[in-house]
Amino acid sequence: MLEIESYTGAGIVYVAGRDVGFASSVNISIETDTQELQSNRPGGGLADSVSRIKNVKLKMTLNTFSNANMALALRGKVEVLAAEAQQPETLTAILDGLAETSYMLDPTKAVTVTNDAGDETYVEGVDYVASAAGIRALSDGGITEGQPIKVTGTSLAGNALEALVESGVTVPVTVDGVNDSTGKPFVITFYLWKPSPTAGLDVLSTNFGSFDIEGAVLANPNIVASGKSKFFRRRAASVRV
Repeated sequence: MLEIESYTGAGIVYVAGRDVGFASSVNISIETDTQELQSNRPGGGLADSVSRIKNVKLKMTLNTFSNANMALALRGKVEVLAAEAQQPETLTAILDGLAETSYMLDPTKAVTVTNDAGDETYVEGVDYVASAAGIRALSDGGITEGQPIKVTGTSLAGNALEALVESGVTVPVTVDGVNDSTGKPFVITFYLWKPSPTAGLDVLSTNFGSFDIEGAVLANPNIVASGKSKFFRRRAASVRV
């Protein structure tokens, strides 16, 4: 009996066991190196050919802009940031521009801005506005261009990505999927994936953002059994669950 197995894939992608969030596509590409023996007999053509696997690549398009995901795309390192009361920090005022604090400033908590001597306190909304990036001195306020100011506030909790500081990682990838056309689950396991730095990343956009991560699927030297792939395997259920 003819079995129709049309395919519409959906699922969750795990990198080293971590759920990467929304992934709009996952693509496998295989490049081969082919050697051909030309026939010199009448009629020409090929007498023989041999194809060998040159490389296997895994590419995914992610829509979840977490620092953990971007660390994969940018060979970065992620550090945890705690919410803490900060010591006074001296900055140079730029009228209608940004004096950036060394930490992410929490504008919902009390922020104190004074002159360098500390004997004059400026008023938020009149002399300056505060944002996560720092202090924006207002040109019609009491702060002058280039003036040293002291800023005291509280840092925002979160995390920081230091980009392009790692040499690269090799991680397992698992796709816990389901064929929406049939309702049957499938699991694809990539044993060793080494992502490369992304070619581009949209920081500001009016549309929902996405970014691509592509890398080589390496051969797993620990798999030596005959008939077992060193690269990846796909298991598919024969029934709905």
